[in-house]
Amino acid sequence: MASLNTSYDDIQHEKPYSEHLNGGANLSRQITLQLNSDQYERLFFQPTSAKGDLAKRLGNPTLLGLLGFLVPFTSTVFSLLHFQGSSPQSLVSISGSFYTFGGIALVIAGICEFILGNTFPFTVFIVFGVHWVYNGFVNDPLHNIVGSYATTLNGETVPGALSQEFNAGQGNYSVVMALICFVFFCASLRTNVPFVMIFLTLIFVFGFLAAGYYSLGFNPTVAGVEHATYHFKIAGGFGFVTMIMGWYLAIITSCASTGVPCPLPVFDLSSRVFTHNKEAAKTEHAGAVRSDQV
Repeated sequence: MASLNTSYDDIQHEKPYSEHLNGGANLSRQITLQLNSDQYERLFFQPTSAKGDLAKRLGNPTLLGLLGFLVPFTSTVFSLLHFQGSSPQSLVSISGSFYTFGGIALVIAGICEFILGNTFPFTVFIVFGVHWVYNGFVNDPLHNIVGSYATTLNGETVPGALSQEFNAGQGNYSVVMALICFVFFCASLRTNVPFVMIFLTLIFVFGFLAAGYYSLGFNPTVAGVEHATYHFKIAGGFGFVTMIMGWYLAIITSCASTGVPCPLPVFDLSSRVFTHNKEAAKTEHAGAVRSDQV
């Protein structure tokens, strides 16, 4: 159970409740409103509640972080799946969204989660915010990172996108991101099912991206491009599942933030996974600031 504590001043009474006993001792009343784990999970992707009352005075940044991730990610998935004639080369045309939605929005959401004391969402949003900024730099024609790898072989110019050095670097980066997603997957086991599925599928997304880059670097021919495209499409397929889970959470979170009834379950796992930590979680939930009225 997550605690949402409110002071005595928030509750109206006809006359004061304070009484004096034994020459000045005061009695005080503490009023605590309880949120069940499902209600709390609809607002924050944190298995334990943040301490303090900042969550009541500040907005919930989780929805901003979700949408900041989903906008560039959805566009990327469509490109990997060759939707409506697009291709991985189409990422150049949406590099602006990597900076704005992926970079600015996610970093702002991460900083706000840090202020609220939500360690896990803070880490996730900041890491992926920086990831999208990185993608923006790589795909931005202004920086021409890909073009800098172009070489001349037997009198013919080989595009930088086909060079082994560039593709090996991208493959190595994708492997590291897969490892990061595995770490997040392990940590998300006490949040909710959609969040777990997001990180589980992202492991395969980055895994197949790495396979595609490595194969393209070793075989920069027409057949090699087709083989790499096959891996990229598989990555897009796993990314499509990630995308569905993300938009599912976005709908739930947006409805919860405005009080709109939403019948979609969040599939909370905080009370079902690693139940031996239940008492510790309760202690952390009870750590919210309490106000006394003298």
